[in-house]
Amino acid sequence: MAGGSEFISINPTLNREVFKLGGKSLLECYQCGSCTAVCPLSEEMDVSFRRAIRYTQLGVEEKILGDISPWSCNLHGDCTDSCPRGASPSEILAAIRRYQSNKYDWTGLAKWWNGSSFGAKLLAYIAIFAVSLLVYFGFYWQKILQLASTGKLVMISELLIPVVAVFIVALAILLPSGYRAYKFMIKDKKKEVGLGKALKLIANFFIRLETEAMGVPHKRDRIIEHVLILIGLGLFILLAIIYVLAIPFPVFHRFFEFKILSRALIYIASLSLLVGVGSPLTKRLTAGEKTHWYYKKFTTPTDWMSLVTLFPVALMTLLVFVFYDLSMVLYAYIAFSLLLSFLIPFLLFEFAFGKHTHWLYKVIAYYVGARAGYFRGD
Repeated sequence: MAGGSEFISINPTLNREVFKLGGKSLLECYQCGSCTAVCPLSEEMDVSFRRAIRYTQLGVEEKILGDISPWSCNLHGDCTDSCPRGASPSEILAAIRRYQSNKYDWTGLAKWWNGSSFGAKLLAYIAIFAVSLLVYFGFYWQKILQLASTGKLVMISELLIPVVAVFIVALAILLPSGYRAYKFMIKDKKKEVGLGKALKLIANFFIRLETEAMGVPHKRDRIIEHVLILIGLGLFILLAIIYVLAIPFPVFHRFFEFKILSRALIYIASLSLLVGVGSPLTKRLTAGEKTHWYYKKFTTPTDWMSLVTLFPVALMTLLVFVFYDLSMVLYAYIAFSLLLSFLIPFLLFEFAFGKHTHWLYKVIAYYVGARAGYFRGD
């Protein structure tokens, strides 16, 4: 501080970087504020999308890294529908989120992943997938045949070693990045609301906002897709934790003895993911005149890879138990090995620093916003 003024550093390349990350209409915005005015969020939460876009245009990096407004966006699209300049604020905010993700990531790999072409991403993904295939269908193949000969799906600790190792590496990348995001967002904000009330405010906020949005067909479709992905991922993670814990702690294996319950949850998880991922993927691939603009605009390499890498994980999870329930045990083990092979590059790229890190950053942003008193209501 000097003479009552705050020194603000400017990053002259910030708007160019956001432009490359998908915010091609950034400079078309002339700060009319209609995006904030028409967004249902502005009635429930103290956010300013216009301010976030302005910070980006000016290159005020410190301000944009601490701004939770881009993470508050739920892509309902009212701003893009009503923008008098056709600037597509929702796309700009998505690009800003990618820029923020790049800066929160401490390894620098997020910048490469978010900034690389679809071909480069796919090549890296295929390379790791190919190595995984060599491990499971080369090194572990005899073990797989031996297990299949038992006629049962048994706890396979050896096959999980590569996945657990990659998961630990991914967590070592993601968790410090999440902490960095928290430090950027919490800076200059006071915790004015208690934790219990903050959680209540967030819950009420989502219930009111999403209930209202469900009345609009194109919003309802996207909400259902996201909810299915959340249900699928949540159950998948829960079942994976139980499965891994059952190896050193046999008591957890009792869960799988409740065959109807465990199998039902497995099928719900895989089918939820398949539909939740398959629906937007299909709409993007078959986009026509009647397809909503969301599925046409959000087609950056990062958007594609978030779907492409998750779909085979869901499919293989389903096939493992379809084959097993049909007494095709060898095929079940092959599907399981393919599942693990698909899971390794997903964890290494998408979970560690790809678009799926947005789940974490979004939760942090809502937490910070709620504790800082940004949410309205009781």
